[in-house]
Amino acid sequence: MPGINVTTAVRQGPTGNGDIVAGQWFVVGEAERGDITKPTLCRSFSDYVREYGDYQAGNLYQYVKTYFDEGGTRCYVQRVLGASHATAAKTLQDAAGSPANTMTITAKNPGKWGNTVSVEVLTSADATVAISGYFRIKLYLNDVLIFTSRDLKDVTDAINFINESRTVNHLVVASNETASTANPAALAKTALTSGANGTNAATAGEKVAGLALFTEDLKNGAVSVPGVYDNTTRDGLLAHAEAHNRIALFSFAAGTSVDTAITTASTEYVDTAASHTAYYWPHVKVPSPSATELASYAAAGATTATAEPDPASATVTICPTAYAAGARARAIQASGGPWRPGAGAISVARTVVDLNQAVSPADGDRLDEGRVNALRKIGSTIRVYGARSVSSDETNFRYITMRDTLNHIVYGVEARMEEFIFNTIDSRGNLFARIEGSIVSFLDPMRVSGGLYEARNAQGQLVDPGYVVTVDATNNPNSQLAQGTVKATVGVRVAGVVDLIEVEVTKSTLNSPVI
Repeated sequence: MPGINVTTAVRQGPTGNGDIVAGQWFVVGEAERGDITKPTLCRSFSDYVREYGDYQAGNLYQYVKTYFDEGGTRCYVQRVLGASHATAAKTLQDAAGSPANTMTITAKNPGKWGNTVSVEVLTSADATVAISGYFRIKLYLNDVLIFTSRDLKDVTDAINFINESRTVNHLVVASNETASTANPAALAKTALTSGANGTNAATAGEKVAGLALFTEDLKNGAVSVPGVYDNTTRDGLLAHAEAHNRIALFSFAAGTSVDTAITTASTEYVDTAASHTAYYWPHVKVPSPSATELASYAAAGATTATAEPDPASATVTICPTAYAAGARARAIQASGGPWRPGAGAISVARTVVDLNQAVSPADGDRLDEGRVNALRKIGSTIRVYGARSVSSDETNFRYITMRDTLNHIVYGVEARMEEFIFNTIDSRGNLFARIEGSIVSFLDPMRVSGGLYEARNAQGQLVDPGYVVTVDATNNPNSQLAQGTVKATVGVRVAGVVDLIEVEVTKSTLNSPVI
């Protein structure tokens, strides 16, 4: 079919002659509320709270908060729910002798959170309604008044006013009922009913299905299902990352030993998606939610039977992927692209309080050898201390940044080729030159920023820029052009990462020269 198809390959031997969207994080999990049909882009933690609500044990709240606290700027959130969920609603009736349904207030999305929304109707019999025959609607969340309408003329006026209000249009939807067109009767504050989260928590399969909603048009980035560690989820993450040119950030259950972490990671060494995957260990401790943040925690039916400590304590323990994603985003912001890993000095934790397990230098070395990225205390700071992918192809994909950079190139080139679709193929090579120039204009800033490794001669002169772009007759014979296909061949030399510096110090005696 017409379109653009960008593929990648590993070139053996030497080569011949962005944007910050790359730092985004895609997360799937449960939330107090929020859309379950499509992901929402949150550019700040306040965006998350507006759309997805407050803290509950095991939900995404603390993960997304940590991501933004640690330097993240873009987070796509996909909420999932277990089976048999339901949406809360309240139908209003008119004031006729035989009351009939006239309009309904429905929670914007399913879940028992909707039962915490209440509606109140004031008619012109109330002094606050100034215009005779008109009415007002008030809405409450957790018994707190959040919305009072102006005087409303009729049901249509009320529906439009509520549905267009940014104050509540992310919480409720107003709709009319055909039984009556009359204005609703007065109603004391009454809760919406029948909202339910489902008979059980979302399964691993349901969470993996949520990954499919992160479509290719959302571009590259890192993807996680934080706090989940089963094989189904892991395999789903790896498959998604490979199919969509993203990287998967994964970890292990709290308390997992170094040996078990290494053994688990080793099962992925030869997976075709291994170069897209990075593992992190151990869990981290972050500050517990404040009293305000915990407002809906008890109402949500939280119990001590949870993988997380009681949030009333000083800290909450979470898996490290949120911290790793935030550090990654911070490095991308600083360098302009995903070639600098979110590790070392740039990853110094801002809000992570402690590690859930001590990590000795020996443990760090073993984990690195096992292709697991350790989080370590260096002096008084906590840092990500590894940039490994889990791939066994250490020549080409030893570091996760190598695949991350390649993903960035795939999406960048694809975006720039869109303008050339359905152009005329001319015999003078103008189209070829324009395509080549567009790709070069994307790659050369990467070279300047250090994402591509240049080759220079002994005099320091540039021999090749670390990339080569070919769009000419050699890869575009007439027989191919006749079928409407133009091919561009791109070779890149992605910059490596230093993860070991060796310094040799030699002592000289007083009467010996200093080396």
